[in-house]
Amino acid sequence: MCGIAGILRLDGRPTAEDVAAVLAMLDAQTHRGPDDWGLLLPSSLAGTRSLPPAAQDRDHVSTYADHEAGPGAVMGARRLAIIDRSPRGRMPMGDVAGRRWVTHNGEIYNYRELRDELRGDGPFRSDSDTEAIVRGHARWGDLVLERLRGMFAFALYETWPRPRVVLARDRLGIKPLYYHRSGERLVWASEVRALVAGGLVPDAPSLEARVRFLELGSVPAPLTTVAGVMALEAGSMLTAEAERISRRRYWDLGPFAPTRRARVTAGDRRDAVAATRAALRESVRLHLVSDVPLGVFLSGGVDSSALVSLAAPLVERPLTTLSIAFDEAGYSEAEPARAVARRFATDHREITVGPQDVWDALPAFFRAMDEPTADGVNTYLVAEAARRLGVTVVLSGTGGDEVFWGYRHLRRAALLESAGRAVSALPGLARAGLARATRAARRTPPGALDRLDHLDVSSPAGVYVMVRGLFGRAQVQELLGIGPAELAAHGPPLPGAPRAHLGGQGLALAEFAHYLQNQLLKDADVMGMAHSVEVRVPFLDHRLVEGVVGLPPRIKLEGAAPKSLLLAALDGPLPREVWDRPKMGFTPPFSTWLRAWARDLRAESLAGGGLVPAAVGRVWDGFEAGRLHWSRAWALLVLARQARTRGSAAA
Repeated sequence: MCGIAGILRLDGRPTAEDVAAVLAMLDAQTHRGPDDWGLLLPSSLAGTRSLPPAAQDRDHVSTYADHEAGPGAVMGARRLAIIDRSPRGRMPMGDVAGRRWVTHNGEIYNYRELRDELRGDGPFRSDSDTEAIVRGHARWGDLVLERLRGMFAFALYETWPRPRVVLARDRLGIKPLYYHRSGERLVWASEVRALVAGGLVPDAPSLEARVRFLELGSVPAPLTTVAGVMALEAGSMLTAEAERISRRRYWDLGPFAPTRRARVTAGDRRDAVAATRAALRESVRLHLVSDVPLGVFLSGGVDSSALVSLAAPLVERPLTTLSIAFDEAGYSEAEPARAVARRFATDHREITVGPQDVWDALPAFFRAMDEPTADGVNTYLVAEAARRLGVTVVLSGTGGDEVFWGYRHLRRAALLESAGRAVSALPGLARAGLARATRAARRTPPGALDRLDHLDVSSPAGVYVMVRGLFGRAQVQELLGIGPAELAAHGPPLPGAPRAHLGGQGLALAEFAHYLQNQLLKDADVMGMAHSVEVRVPFLDHRLVEGVVGLPPRIKLEGAAPKSLLLAALDGPLPREVWDRPKMGFTPPFSTWLRAWARDLRAESLAGGGLVPAAVGRVWDGFEAGRLHWSRAWALLVLARQARTRGSAAA
C-alpha cells in the first residue's frame, strides 16, 4: 500500500523541474507511505547540481539509460511496507535489464502463484508482490493485467524498445489513480491534491464535479473536483508514448450479469452455495497474507461477521477484531459484535465514540479528505482506532451488500425499474403532482421525492439516482445559482451506467459503477491511508464477484433473510442476533449530533463552498424541521470545509 507519483515528458527529456514536482507530490502523500520512499530518474539528470537534495540520495534514487531525444519519465513512490518490508521491496522497482520500472499502490494477492510461474525466467530479487508485476509484464506485456488478482493502481515505465508508460487500475476500483495531461506532460498520482501540490497542475475548480457531488454525494469517475484532472476508471488502463495517449477498459462486469430470467432448480441453488463457499474461502485466505499485524473491522452486521467466521479458522493466533460503539443504543451494534467475537474467540477491541470525540476529530477528518464525500467519518474513526492499537492491515466487509444484494432497493430492483419506466413516461407536471401527493401521504423518507425529477429517462440510471442520489435537479440549480439549460449541459449524472434494465440487474450494476467505486471504496482508501492503514475488501475479489453476479436474481433473493446466499455459504453459523434483525448501516448518530451542532455548522456552510446562501439556509431549515435527511446539510458543510482547506493550502 503506497502513494505513487510520476511525470512522462511527451516532448523530450525530463528536467529538474519535473524531479522537483514528483518529490513534492510524494511529500504530499507521506501518510500513504511512511516507511520508505524511492525515485527513478534518467541517467542524464543524475548528479545534476540543479536537482533537489533528495534526488541526490543514492540509497533511494535509481536511474535508467534515457534516449537522447526522449520522451522520458520521472517516477516515485512512498511505501507502506506490508509484504517484504526490507529495502529489497523499495519502489520504483526495475527488472534485471532496467528496461521496465514499476510503482505500485495496493496488493497482488496471487503474487506467490505468479512468482512460481515466472521462476523459469530467472531468480527473483525480492519477496514482494510488486516484483511479480514487473516480471509478469516482461513475459506477457499488458496482458499481465488479466492475471493479477488483487487491488492495485500502478504505473509502469518501459524504456525500450520505445519509451512508454502504462497506468492501470484494478477491476473494481479499490485503489485510486489520477492523471492530468498538459501540452508536454502526463502527470499522475494517487491523490488529486498531490497532483496539485506538484505545482504543474492548475487548481481550477470543476463546476461539473460540484453538480455531480450535489446530485450523488460523491464525484463520479472520471471526473474530479479539479478541472482537467481525471480519475482512471475501474478496470481501465492508459498507455502513453510520444504524443499518443490512449485509454481502454480491460475488464467490465456487465457481460457477467444474466440478461434474461432462467429457470432455477434446487440443484442450481445447491451448486451456487457450494461455488460461493469455495470462492469466499479462497478470497479470505488470499487476503490474510501479510507481514504486519492484521485485523477485521467488526461492525456487528452480516458482512463483517461473515469475514470473521471465514478468517478465524485460518490464523494461528486469535484474530483481532475492532468495533466502534456509540452511546446511542439505536445506532450501536456493539452487542452483536461482541456475540460474534465470543463465537469465534477473537481478540476483540471495542472503542466507544461520543459526539465530543467526533467534534474534536472533524478538523483532521476534513484535512484527510481528498475529494468531497457525504460519508467517510465512520471509516476514519475505525482506521484511527486500528492504528492506535498497532494494526496496519484490516479486512472490511465493504462490497457485501453490492455482491449479495443486501440493500433493500436491490432486492426490489425489478419492481423499482418497472415503476421507474411507468413514472418516466408521465409528463413533467404529472410527475410533480405525484411527488406532491406522495409527500402529503408521508410514505417516503425525508426529501426522497425531490429526486423524482431524475425519472425523465427510462433507464436504470434514472431509477438509481432517484434511490441513491442526494439532491434533486431543482435543488442543485438553486444551490449553484444556475438554470436548467446550464445543468442539462453537463449531461446525465451517471453517463457510464447501464442503459438496459436487465430484469432488475441494471440497478445492481449501477451500484457497482457508482456508490461502490466512487464513495465506499474511495472513502476506505483515503480514510484508511490517512492513518497509514491498509483496508482490504475480500468480498470484491473479482472471481467471487463474477461468480455471484452471474447467478440468476432468484438465487440471490431466495429466503426471507437478506443475503441468504452469503449466510448459506458460510462455514459456521452466525449468532442469530447478527442476521435476525433489521439492517443497520455503519453510521454514527449524525442526525442527533448535527442538530446539536447546527448553529455553528450552519454558519460555516453559509460562509463558504461557493453556494447560494439563501438556498443553503433552506436546506438547513429543512433538516432541522425533519423534512430533509442529515446527509444534505452535511454535504453542504463538506463543500464549505473543502473550500476553506483548499484556500489554506494555496496560501
